[in-house]
Order: sequence, then C-alpha cells, then structure tokens
Amino acid sequence: MSGLSVVSLLAYDYRYAFRSIPSYYGIADEIIFGLDSARLSWMRNPFELDLREIETFIAKIDHDKKIRIVEGDFHSADHPMVNDVMERGFLAKMCVEENWVVQIDADEILLNAVEFREWLLKTQPLECNVRGRWIGVFKQFGNQMLVIDPPGEQVHVATMSRAGYISGRDTGQPGVMSPLEILHFSSARSPDEFRQKLQNWGHAKDFDTDAFFKLWENVTLENYHEIKDFHPIYGPAWHSLKAITLNLPEIALT
Repeated sequence: MSGLSVVSLLAYDYRYAFRSIPSYYGIADEIIFGLDSARLSWMRNPFELDLREIETFIAKIDHDKKIRIVEGDFHSADHPMVNDVMERGFLAKMCVEENWVVQIDADEILLNAVEFREWLLKTQPLECNVRGRWIGVFKQFGNQMLVIDPPGEQVHVATMSRAGYISGRDTGQPGVMSPLEILHFSSARSPDEFRQKLQNWGHAKDFDTDAFFKLWENVTLENYHEIKDFHPIYGPAWHSLKAITLNLPEIALT
C-alpha cells in the first residue's frame, strides 16, 4: 500500500520550516529535506544555516523518526530553475518507491492535510500530477495579512512519477485538482528576507526583481486596494489583495 513521502528544502529561509512541518507531519510516512552541501543557493549565493538549530527542532517534533536531511550539490547549473528541478528530482528518487512524492516548501502551511491524505490514497490518480490551491500571503502586518484575491492559483504538489520534473514541481503529467489548500508565505517576510528570496529562488532571472521589491515595499494596509494585476511574471494571475486576520504560532524568523 502506498504512503506519503514529503519532500522539502532547507536554505536561507530554513526557519520557515519550523512552522510548516507541524502542518503535515501527521500525514507523512517519511519526510526528506534537501540541503546544499556547500550552503549555496540555486543562484550560487552563499547562505548561513544553523544545522544544530534545525536538529534541535527535529529532535523535539520527530517522535516517529520520519525526518532525514539529505545533502548534495544543488547549485551546479547556470540557471536557478535548473537547480530547482535538479534538487527536487534528486530528492524524489530518495523516497520509498511505492509512495506518493509530496513536495511542500518551507514557506507553505497545509490547512487541510488529513483531508488531502484521505483524498489522495482513495482517489489514486496515479498517472497525474496532483495540484493544490495556494492562498498566497503577499504581506503580513502582525496577525493582519494581505492575501491574493481571488485565491485561485494552483500549485503542483504530488506525483507517483520518479521520471523527473520539468519546471519547479511540474512533472509534465496531466494535472488533477485535489482539495488541498496551502497558506503560502512566499513574499510575507521581512524586507531583508524577501529581497534575499527574490535574489535566490528559481525564478530569479525571470523578471525585474528590484522593481517587484519596490512595489511590495510600498504596499500598506491603507493602500492595498490600489494594487491590481501585479503577478511579477503574469500580472493577471494576481488580480487584487484582500485583508484577513489570522493568528499563527510565533516562531523566530530572524
């Protein structure tokens, strides 16, 4: 019987995983984290990471001994997206062969993990790349958050394939939508953290990161209504912003 192997990544924003892991720990049969052995990002920029801090957190939460960290060279290609795909594919091949490979990034929190596991194991869309729905948190002001509205952006999350990824988490297989909802903190960070992500993630060469940072920096709870069609690569994908209140566990993100 198949189970769930969750794959995630540790890099410059590793502390976000401390809030992400509890959201899926209960549904995972194994959890594999990738970490570049040279501590270089996909853009080949050095980053600092406190491995002892990570191991201490894992020791507290990993009661069932599900979690392991796999180090490797995940920076050798010239383009960051190639390195992104390479790392995800490498880690997928480390998973238990008969399991689903579920890719959850450190800045993502699963809102209905149990429902997702039950749906996945019952539906068994074996030849497909299963998708979830992002609730994108664009900016955070304490427990006040500006989220993408409408929250319709889909993201590939699970596959049975070990053949490899073609872009990010996309295997090129037919997509099928699951009920999974994911709170995504891609840009809901401190200014320094967000600038660091823009300079190092897989899409770092796909748009004007400086211009997008300036737009993000100027958005407030008072003027967010004015922002329209602002996705950095395909504007209409993010039509507008909505303010919500959401209380999340406090963790050190410094």
